[in-house]
Amino acid sequence: MGPRGGKGNKGACRLMIGSWNIGTLTGKSIELAKILQKRKVNIACVQETRWVGSKARNADGLKLWYSGRVKGKNGVGILVDTELRESVVEVRRVNDRLMAIKLVVGGSTLNVVSTYAPQAGLDEEVKRHFWEGLDKVVRGIPSTEKLFIGGDLNGHIGFR
Repeated sequence: MGPRGGKGNKGACRLMIGSWNIGTLTGKSIELAKILQKRKVNIACVQETRWVGSKARNADGLKLWYSGRVKGKNGVGILVDTELRESVVEVRRVNDRLMAIKLVVGGSTLNVVSTYAPQAGLDEEVKRHFWEGLDKVVRGIPSTEKLFIGGDLNGHIGFR
């Protein structure tokens, strides 16, 4: 896995970036890593990890940074393949619903944000706090840097 050059773009690289609400990471990290490697995904945002802590660990060759507060509830993470893991220059864990990493790849700075928005039935204050947090993270990224937001935004269309 790793960045692949684009046609005719000297020095350019192509990254596969994805997002997946996995329901839980418990007992699934190796299986998840194998699926991402098979699909040639370089960076993956994951939601509902349900792991506690603000840590990093290896997951079958991938590096996983995660953030969670309550066991069995919420949690976000970002996995990065072996070729890009040394390109990560910053990790920001905001809370158990929002985190970001910054990478420098091929002369470009890329910010990847993993999000897990509150569900429809949750308190309006929790929702407001989430959206304000996401807004603050996005506004803090210089316009000269690239931005990818991956996540489960728990959007609903239509009448409720």
